[in-house]
Amino acid sequence: MKILGIGNAIVDVICKVEEDFITKNNLTKSTMKLIFDDKEFKDLLSNLRIEKTVSGGSVANSIVGLSQLGNKVGFIGKVNDDDLGSKYEDGLKQENVEYFYSKKKEELPTGTCLILVTPDSERTMCTFLGTAGKINENDVSSDAIKQSDIILLEGYLWDEGEPKKAFEKAIQSAKKVTMSLSDQFCVDRHKPHF
Repeated sequence: MKILGIGNAIVDVICKVEEDFITKNNLTKSTMKLIFDDKEFKDLLSNLRIEKTVSGGSVANSIVGLSQLGNKVGFIGKVNDDDLGSKYEDGLKQENVEYFYSKKKEELPTGTCLILVTPDSERTMCTFLGTAGKINENDVSSDAIKQSDIILLEGYLWDEGEPKKAFEKAIQSAKKVTMSLSDQFCVDRHKPHF
């Protein structure tokens, strides 16, 4: 395999909404809000009609792009054994991305980014990491890493304890390591380690 990505497995859930949905839910139009409360996320989702779901996440999107350019690629990212987790796995398979994760029942649901599109085509995002941010060293296949020329790690995950251990395991088994810096705040916090 050419490249194996390890990162947040986030299902992009695209929904059309009216302007008043944004204000009524105290959202700031055209921004991304990180949601930490499972109940708040479920309340938002229950009031939406889903137009489309897409397998996403920063590194997963890069891996899909590399697949579309003809590369043999794979991805490791944690999902729950729920409806959105199945859609995530199916979405990667449709993009010819080999998925190296066996989903199981988790305490938290599959990570999701609600992409709320208003009539003026602006998007407002609400991201709930769910189980994606809980990836750990047991979720990472050393065999898949050893069979890859390059691994691509997601900078967003350096913020968590268990994901960082998963990355350390991956780095020890890898031939070459690259990473997505993800965001300036990740670089500011972790620059010496990066």
